[in-house]
Amino acid sequence: MKALKIIIKMLGYLLLTGALGTYFYFASVLVYKKNQERCQEVDILIKDSIAIPLTYATEVLSTLNKKGMVLPGKHFSEIDLFQVEKEIESQGAVRQCNAVKNIKGTLSLEIWQHHPLFLLETQVGTFYVTNERFVFPARLEKPLPLLTVHGNVPFPYKSSFRGYTDSTQRWLEELIPFVAYVVNDPFWKEKTKSIWVKNSEEICILPEENLILTLGDTNRFVAKMNKLREFYRVLAPRGGAEKYQVIDARFKDQLVCKQRKN
Repeated sequence: MKALKIIIKMLGYLLLTGALGTYFYFASVLVYKKNQERCQEVDILIKDSIAIPLTYATEVLSTLNKKGMVLPGKHFSEIDLFQVEKEIESQGAVRQCNAVKNIKGTLSLEIWQHHPLFLLETQVGTFYVTNERFVFPARLEKPLPLLTVHGNVPFPYKSSFRGYTDSTQRWLEELIPFVAYVVNDPFWKEKTKSIWVKNSEEICILPEENLILTLGDTNRFVAKMNKLREFYRVLAPRGGAEKYQVIDARFKDQLVCKQRKN
């Protein structure tokens, strides 16, 4: 009889343990499913943030909040992921955003940025310009260390302009491959301090020496740059940088050197 009572107690404990285990299992499944249905957190990954520190996770969240897109705690069925992507892609240096939710309820925002080629100083503000003709305003409190183009820059856009330049803006379209040549050539990248636009038909390189290297327009810029390179090969070692002030490569078969005024 005593042994029977012990067996009954053990069976009772087993049944209770099984019932509790089943309860906690289904409870955890329900919680897990609820976590899948709602946004638990937002994880922002900016792929090239070290090379291009122009976009910050805190700013992305702040922008979404200002637009009424407070995501944590919201049901995923109420979140328009496409709209979230487009809103982020309309900001600053952002080129592309992929919004992906996972089974834990985390919304991952993967962000890629535009790669600026140079800084363009205009009458309405300073802008970053990419190889792909994308232009966006530069925040000058922490600019990237890029080559600067300045002077009388033809720029028909507003200070808030962000986007691809119009194909009719030939001057800027032709400037981009020239600047790309300068920054990708080891000699000129080291030598050039800035590019000065005297007017739309006269572009000058301001090197580390107190010189003005004049190209005129960007037509045949490779040939012109080769002629300017000859100045550094032949005349600069003979005191050319001290003797001359302007080195003019506009003329097809000659390099004109203008002496400094006493």
